[in-house]
Amino acid sequence: MSGLALLATLVLSACGSDPAPSAAPSAASSATTQRDPAVARVGYFGGTNLWTLAQNSNAVSDSLKGIGGSVEWNGPFAPTEASEAAKAGRIDFTSNSVATFFNEAASGSNLVAFALSLNNGDNQGIVVRNKAGIATVADLAGKRVAVSTPGSTGEYVLLAALESAGLKAGDVKIVHIANPADGVSALASGDVDALATWDNYFASAQLVKDTSVLTTNAKTKARNWSLFVVTRSFLDAHPASVKAVFDGLVNQAKQIRANPDIEKKARLASGQPANLVDIVLGFDPVEVVAINDEILSQIKEVGEQTVRFGFRKSVPDLSKNYVDVTTLGK
Repeated sequence: MSGLALLATLVLSACGSDPAPSAAPSAASSATTQRDPAVARVGYFGGTNLWTLAQNSNAVSDSLKGIGGSVEWNGPFAPTEASEAAKAGRIDFTSNSVATFFNEAASGSNLVAFALSLNNGDNQGIVVRNKAGIATVADLAGKRVAVSTPGSTGEYVLLAALESAGLKAGDVKIVHIANPADGVSALASGDVDALATWDNYFASAQLVKDTSVLTTNAKTKARNWSLFVVTRSFLDAHPASVKAVFDGLVNQAKQIRANPDIEKKARLASGQPANLVDIVLGFDPVEVVAINDEILSQIKEVGEQTVRFGFRKSVPDLSKNYVDVTTLGK
């Protein structure tokens, strides 16, 4: 997944927009074991991701049923569409990236992060054309490198790699291509020398003839995680349901780690080619974790990194846009 779709990424039914964010909810807001017959409206992205896998397995639905609630699935949506739909009150839950999280916090958004997809970062990286003469990250100097939109996951992947080699954005020719799939096509046609991308697009780029993986976030120690978010109004009104959704996602991630064939079958059933699926299944599977103090400190480190990259002037106050879901009901 999907997943820092840095300034890019990571979701929708009927009610007014949420009020401006308030202080983080009290830990004593509601017991997670209480009955809460709410309908959790989830906005999911296209393709195969943790939300869609949880939809197939009923992991989230079963968790909500345990407290008398239910789930309504909406989608598929593009990441930016999902976030806007959530902010407009048409859905309650979706995903976005760590970088998008900074943008939401800086703008006083009503979206609150409650969980994070943690992996080692080998699902994001840079693929190069073999004939471009790029053997190391330093060799990217002067080359044409495709990324998605400005400040997106692709651009973050690239700049994190450049930083690891002592280079800056101005040392390469960045080509912004809004549709990540078109970035893969540009690599295949030779319009660019390299492509910085993520997840399925990263796998697709590896299938382009005469290309090689130059580096990954796992090698550069870059953190570009995907976050699960909920609207402030739903969190304040239904903390038990938020905890139940979290528990369902945790369970789904554990199922996939224990049995990768679950994801493989889902991807093949959706029509994804077997060679692509094999690459994706080789990525480090995610673990869904709560945003505790340790995770938050790592997120802030990413924020400091993006300031160095020029994506923002400072790291915003994050206190009103996250909750440690494990504290709900205590």
